[in-house]
Amino acid sequence: MISLADHIKVLGVTLDKHLTFDDHVKSVCKSAFYHIRAMRHIRPALTEDMAKTIASALVGARLDYANSVLVGVKTKNVARLQRSQNAVARVVALGTNR
Repeated sequence: MISLADHIKVLGVTLDKHLTFDDHVKSVCKSAFYHIRAMRHIRPALTEDMAKTIASALVGARLDYANSVLVGVKTKNVARLQRSQNAVARVVALGTNR
C-alpha cells in the first residue's frame, strides 16, 4: 500500500492536504526571521540606503514569492507574514537612531 504524504513542496510552495498553507507560511516566516536576525547584526555598519536595498530584496525573495497562492488564506497566516514584514522595517529604521 502506498502511504500519502501530509504535505508536499512544489516550486518552493508547501501544499498540505487541506490547502491551509500553514506549513508554507511557517516556512516562509522562519526563513525571513533567520535573515532578519542576520541583518540586525550588521545593521550598524550599513547606510540607510543599503539597509533599504537589503530589506526590499529580503521581502522580494521571501515574502513576495508565490504570494498569489495565498489568496483567501486565514487571518492568522496573514498576521504571521505581516509580523515578518514589520520586523524587517524595524531593522531598517533601527539604524536611523544611531
